[in-house]
Amino acid sequence: MRKVTQDIRNAFMAGQSRTIGNTHTDGQAVWLHGNKIVERRTDGIYFTLAGWNTPTTRERVNGIAGASVYQKNFEPMIGDSIIDPNCWFHISG
Repeated sequence: MRKVTQDIRNAFMAGQSRTIGNTHTDGQAVWLHGNKIVERRTDGIYFTLAGWNTPTTRERVNGIAGASVYQKNFEPMIGDSIIDPNCWFHISG
């Protein structure tokens, strides 16, 4: 996990605001390049690739939300399933 991801994750989990480079959290959500990619809701943590199936977006989502998103044949995947990079997914609760 990259240091920026670890630091943003720690701030997000503590409910604190933090900005490092192109990643920001207000303690309730995380943004990458201005796109919300992780958010805390009453029933758990949700994530999206915000339409950007990039290595950095996947790394942030995996490191902060604890997801297991990867790419296979240019498609974003979780397990054996292709996911829609624009949809939100519930990761914990």
